[in-house]
Amino acid sequence: MSLAVFENFLSFAERSLVAKAGLPPAIDPAEFENALVSYGVVMLHAHMEQCLRSAIEARCVRCVDLPIRTFALSVRDEKSGKLGIDALKGTLGRFSDVYKTMFKDSIDKSDPERSWVSVMSQRAVVAHGGQPATCSLADLRLYYEDIRKVLGFFCNALGLNAAEVTGISILIVLPASPALAVPVPVVPVP
Repeated sequence: MSLAVFENFLSFAERSLVAKAGLPPAIDPAEFENALVSYGVVMLHAHMEQCLRSAIEARCVRCVDLPIRTFALSVRDEKSGKLGIDALKGTLGRFSDVYKTMFKDSIDKSDPERSWVSVMSQRAVVAHGGQPATCSLADLRLYYEDIRKVLGFFCNALGLNAAEVTGISILIVLPASPALAVPVPVVPVP
């Protein structure tokens, strides 16, 4: 699974809602949107977990010591299954306090945490409570954009390079590199 699959689903759902005027009378448009959103939050949550698992794996496979790499990969699933922001900080802290601090600072600066928590909560309501999601498709689109950033902050904190992140998903939004954000002075050549 990848974020591209979710992006395709989200585009399909948005097009379907635009065309809801053509639904048979027996299908309530609000219930139709709710069914799409309920499926979407569960699907997005699964993709979040998969991206985190892949990011941890990408970082662990760099280790040339086979027994240590094997051990690190054996706990990957345990750690990537805990998706709360504090749990992500804890996972990064097991690598390095620097990783944890970098992630925390990124989250604090851009505040995408509400979207992350909303998707986790909505997924729990749908998957464990048997209730429909309570957000709209427009909300889900906004959450998705923030989640792509959180995944980028996580990958960045792990020290993954652009090629490693692209291997996970081309849709993860990496923060701008500080070196690139500072304009380079141009010196005219005489």
